[in-house]
Amino acid sequence: MARDTTTFTDAINSDPQSVEDNAGWGGKLLIPALDRAVHMQTGAIEAYVARLKRKNPDHSPQQIQKIMDDHLKRIATGSGASVGLTAAIPGIGFLTGALAISAESLVFLDAVAFYTMASAHLRGVDISHPERRRALILVVLLGSQGTALVDAAVGDISKKRALPAANISRFSISGLADVNSRLLRMAIKRLGRRFRGAWLGKILPLGVGAVVGTIANRKLASRAITNVGQSLGPLPA
Repeated sequence: MARDTTTFTDAINSDPQSVEDNAGWGGKLLIPALDRAVHMQTGAIEAYVARLKRKNPDHSPQQIQKIMDDHLKRIATGSGASVGLTAAIPGIGFLTGALAISAESLVFLDAVAFYTMASAHLRGVDISHPERRRALILVVLLGSQGTALVDAAVGDISKKRALPAANISRFSISGLADVNSRLLRMAIKRLGRRFRGAWLGKILPLGVGAVVGTIANRKLASRAITNVGQSLGPLPA
């Protein structure tokens, strides 16, 4: 408990302008993925959800969400295994394997960002503004710690807690930009540790990295799916 409190306090008191300057390895992966996601054409997200509905006209929103969940899991486990195998090929070298893993981490972050936006659109959440997109993605990546930070910023800690997606909609754009800087600093710290552990497992030789890569990415994908349900709220009937 003490460790989470320290991280939370540090994120609240951080200088938003210094976030990118001190991003480190995790930030070098996360910041570009966020930038791509927030500038993604809304039409591409809407078209993906519409295509799933068109192909499955009898499916409920819950069933459509399950299809999206499965898509994310397949992307995550497929990329994790392939990179683990790449790192295990004799003669490929540590540096080449490490570069492949960095690229794979970007693919995974892109997939989670797109999945978050599609899940939000399925629920009728406004995803039109870049800062709101950024906040939703960061809260999903962070889970309960991101929710706590948004709650504190909106002033609802002592009241009945609203869903993060609802709280995010209450901020002005300028206020949300400040919250996003705090969320980003927290995410860089947490995701850097999380991806570093997965990274070390994937670089293992003799094919072991393929197994570890699949398991690590499956856990990361499952965490993102759980966080989407908790952050974005229930699906429409």
